[in-house]
Amino acid sequence: MQVLKFGGSSVANAENINRVIAIIKSNNNKKIVVVSAFGGVTDLLLKCAALAENSNDKYKKQLLELEEQHLESVQKLIPIQQQSAVLSLVKKAFNEIEDLCNGIFLVGELSARTKDRVVSYGELLSSQIINAALNNQSVKSEWVDARKLIVTNDNYGI
Repeated sequence: MQVLKFGGSSVANAENINRVIAIIKSNNNKKIVVVSAFGGVTDLLLKCAALAENSNDKYKKQLLELEEQHLESVQKLIPIQQQSAVLSLVKKAFNEIEDLCNGIFLVGELSARTKDRVVSYGELLSSQIINAALNNQSVKSEWVDARKLIVTNDNYGI
């Protein structure tokens, strides 16, 4: 069993993701693949949350740009006939992120717990998009929600 970890720059765009898929396909060994958020996404999610905390509604524009980046990746990686479920997943996730940021904006507070929640969407989205791309390139893969595997404590932000 191999464990392969790909950081943000490795999955920054569709071209890089296709390189990652080629690496995964390079042998028939069973693998566990771990991916980071797309390059720069974690920082941008943190920026959105900080803008919201400071009552700056520019976070909405930033979220729309991030959403568009993810939708574009889906469109480049997955044939149009198989895109709808993944596009829907991206839209739903960004609606949730926007709801979180709206709450931060209204309360004017960004706790470590909420910050962790906001940034977690980067890995959730990238892993699901990459899993769909793998399956569409005939690489049998199963997405596993890391939140069901990893046990944490109440020390948020660490």
